[in-house]
Amino acid sequence: MRFTSFLLNAALAAAAALPSIDIDIAKRQAPGAPTKLLVGVPNSVLLVDFDGISFNIVANATEAGTNPSWLAFREPNLLYAVDEFNAVTKLFVLGRDSNTLQPVQNAAGSAGVVHLEFNLDKTRLVGTSFGAGTIDIWDITDGTLRLLKQIASDDPLGPNANRQEAPHPHQSVLDPSGRFFVVNDLGTDTLLVIDSQNDQFEVVNRVRVAPDGCGPRHGAFFPRGAQAATHYILLCELLNIVEVFQVTYVENSIQFVPTQVLSSFGQDLPPANATTSTAGEIIVSSDNRDVYVSNRNTGNQTDTITHFRVNVPTVEGGPISLDFSESISSGGTVPRMFSLSGDENLLFSTNQNDGFGLIALARNGNNLAVQGAGDVAASADFNAAVEAAGTLVSSPVAALGVDAFGGPNAGPQFAMQI
Repeated sequence: MRFTSFLLNAALAAAAALPSIDIDIAKRQAPGAPTKLLVGVPNSVLLVDFDGISFNIVANATEAGTNPSWLAFREPNLLYAVDEFNAVTKLFVLGRDSNTLQPVQNAAGSAGVVHLEFNLDKTRLVGTSFGAGTIDIWDITDGTLRLLKQIASDDPLGPNANRQEAPHPHQSVLDPSGRFFVVNDLGTDTLLVIDSQNDQFEVVNRVRVAPDGCGPRHGAFFPRGAQAATHYILLCELLNIVEVFQVTYVENSIQFVPTQVLSSFGQDLPPANATTSTAGEIIVSSDNRDVYVSNRNTGNQTDTITHFRVNVPTVEGGPISLDFSESISSGGTVPRMFSLSGDENLLFSTNQNDGFGLIALARNGNNLAVQGAGDVAASADFNAAVEAAGTLVSSPVAALGVDAFGGPNAGPQFAMQI
């Protein structure tokens, strides 16, 4: 159980200090053909080229007074964006070859939407409104946004008077069957199960999450790639905990049974200020072996990303469990969101407040081959690789300081490769 410290003193430096990092990386690896990342920062949606060793902002759709803190991309060229500061959801047309972001539509909906989730065929879009306490259901069959329905989240509030003064739906998660959305409500300590069958979008179950005041934020169904889920892994912002639920499909709903609760910090490096720390993001790797979470506002020099390994049950039908693996620096503070690259060899993280606003971290041991017969040394090397699988390399593959995005407290809130 260890904490891997950030190896570069430049982690908190301005963008001017970054060339030395790029030079060091270039010695090990030549740039490749660039891929595209979508990045959301206060006032702007950005299109960023990534060539394997560096980031380059190539398009910028800016509108003062907006906050596109979550984005959703539909192939080949439609980009949907929340505006956390206003009561609209936005549509852009993205030009990959021309490096353009053309605004097309501002659709009136709930104020303060912070997350967007597609249905399976991407004809419906679910927006969760932290600000208004509602869930917006959009028809996007032809690409444009048409509001179908708004659902109020109205369960009893949690006990935290400062943070749970109202319902705060934070995220909707589509289950693997494609029928149900689960909405995590930070303000009510509740999971809302929404049945989308036949476009009804009705709340069919309300799951109270313990302990009181935990503040459900983001979650992920498990396993990925299955026809149905067996578990739901939930990150609670206010108490900085990860909760594992075993799930069962019953008639027109999903039932949740809690099986494990553990700290989002793992077994070491507690926050310097426990009263301010807030968990941020959670994702599960597609091989279902690894879970990653971010910890924000820790009071430490930099915030962290924590890696857990998934233990598969030895008894058929038993619950999975998570084991802490390691924590590493996020390269700055307030890593609100992160995502894996398409091949899952990299993790792209944001930092809102300082340090590296956008950072790429290598992920060890992805796509490990099955070990064949070989000598002892080869077997030892393979075993070491297995032990390291899923861990993150603390030295960044590429990084851009927050000054490239507007300075302190104006760094990215969303980053995703397309």
